[in-house]
Amino acid sequence: MSRILITGANGFVGTNLAQKFVAGGHSVRCLIHKNLSEIKNIPVEIRYGNIADPASLTKAVKDIDFVFHCAGALRAKNIKTLYDINQTGTKNLIEAVHKYNPSIKRFVYVSSQAAMGPCINLEDPKDPNGLCGPVSDYGRSKMMGEREVLKFKDKIPVTILRPAAIYGPYDKDIFTFFQMASKGFFPILTGRKNCYVQLLFISDLIEICNLILTKNEFKSNIYFLAQKQHYSWHEIGKIIGEAIGKKVLIFTLPAWFIKFAAITSETAMRLIRNEASPFNRDKIKEFCQQYWLGDSSKTEQDFNFTFTSLANGAKITYNWYIQNKWLSRTKYQNQYL
Repeated sequence: MSRILITGANGFVGTNLAQKFVAGGHSVRCLIHKNLSEIKNIPVEIRYGNIADPASLTKAVKDIDFVFHCAGALRAKNIKTLYDINQTGTKNLIEAVHKYNPSIKRFVYVSSQAAMGPCINLEDPKDPNGLCGPVSDYGRSKMMGEREVLKFKDKIPVTILRPAAIYGPYDKDIFTFFQMASKGFFPILTGRKNCYVQLLFISDLIEICNLILTKNEFKSNIYFLAQKQHYSWHEIGKIIGEAIGKKVLIFTLPAWFIKFAAITSETAMRLIRNEASPFNRDKIKEFCQQYWLGDSSKTEQDFNFTFTSLANGAKITYNWYIQNKWLSRTKYQNQYL
């Protein structure tokens, strides 16, 4: 049994990770800022703290074998907050681990493909150990967080995981695409055709994290996680439609409309809820890239792992949405493209 600290345990990745580790008989401690909604029914130890506040981390990192750092900001009302959380927060956490728990078995940072950036064509997926080229402030802030972790690679064991776009149970972002597809339409938000991405089913990320607990040899500090197969957004819409069992109208929105919609969404969320919008100009910079492809072959080899296909993952995800009443079945199902 391992003693594990999860930051961001109330988020999409953290919730799935906490469930997996508890089911495996491990002792799980969760560092929570304020919201317990997603993990309140999972038997874990709760420690309140904030990675932006170094003093709140001291007790949380003690007597722990593994840290899985999942906390981070996907979006923020201002750019500075992204760096305060994703870079400085990560710096605070790993410094606390090094100071108060230097014999830790491993510090795992769940970063993002956004830190690595897109590639230039279909034939040359991005090497996770090559130069980074993030195109958004989110990506740059995650890249800076990675650099803070790598400063300690000769002092404590560290591993950086760079997942591609993640989908699956508890996800609220890609859920939007399932939601629209269930209503019969699937807009492509790239502003142009023939944009390609790789995806990662949440269970694959969780299983890689689980394998880390018993893995003794790591051939790299950085691993890219994604199904090797790439998809156009039209193919993704078609596969989600098939998973739902519904005929889906797939269409590409023009770039000018997407940018206008992002500005409108940002303004409305700021005025009405005083929150950052999930659909924003920084995110559009990522959406409009043509080739979000990385090389996951080293991950497959080093972990002896096969990633889940989108067809299978989409079916599992849709069934979870139905079972948990995020979506409801309609009479128009089984009329897919």
